[in-house]
Amino acid sequence: MAWTIEPLALHRVLVPGPEVLFQRAFAEMIELVIYAFLLRQEGHVCLIDSGLPTDHTALNAAIRLRKGAASGFVAAGDSLPIQLQARAVRPDLVLLTSFGPYTTGNLAAVDGVPLIVSARGCADLLLPEEVAHVHALTPLVRDRLLAARRVPRELEILPGLHFLEVGIHHPASAAVIVDTAEGRIAISDPVFTARNLVEGLALGAAEQAAYWHAHVRLLGARCDAILPIHDPVPRPVPSGHWHASLAA
Repeated sequence: MAWTIEPLALHRVLVPGPEVLFQRAFAEMIELVIYAFLLRQEGHVCLIDSGLPTDHTALNAAIRLRKGAASGFVAAGDSLPIQLQARAVRPDLVLLTSFGPYTTGNLAAVDGVPLIVSARGCADLLLPEEVAHVHALTPLVRDRLLAARRVPRELEILPGLHFLEVGIHHPASAAVIVDTAEGRIAISDPVFTARNLVEGLALGAAEQAAYWHAHVRLLGARCDAILPIHDPVPRPVPSGHWHASLAA
């Protein structure tokens, strides 16, 4: 039985162009959307990410200090609890594509639901690879992450649902590969927008551009499309539409 993917828009934000497009778009502020993704298959409901904390005032102040007054998160839809309630669903599993505040911030909305996380991400919590890049987590969120099921490298969580450690953006960055009626679709933390794929431009906020290109080529060899994780238009981009430099 194939899975379905439903993006749940939670917040939107403007960020400096070079964060999204490697060494490009210096004069642009690019809009990103923070989603949770609801995955459903007969007998299973899973959630990718949880969105921001309810009170993100301090986070917005810090972001505007670094990225300019035009930045900061604003609502793009109802809160995660309301959206789940409207669909009369409660996930039985949550998969996290990173440990950022835009993925872990509302874990309270799915309290008690088992988590799947990157093993490298948990190791980074205990001994940071880059201290300057550590996400500030509340003690409750940190404890919950460290108590989660840790996946080293890759694991098939359920039939047709794979979780992969990928890094590139953050040590905890991960991808989820989902078998759907439309083909095999990947949702990957380092692939922000359709422009990254169509223009063949690595994520600006990446450990190395070469790692990003290798990652996308790997996904292209395994998947039919990537659903960019923050694009304002949440639709899969088939590999045939990617830039020629990303050919697997």
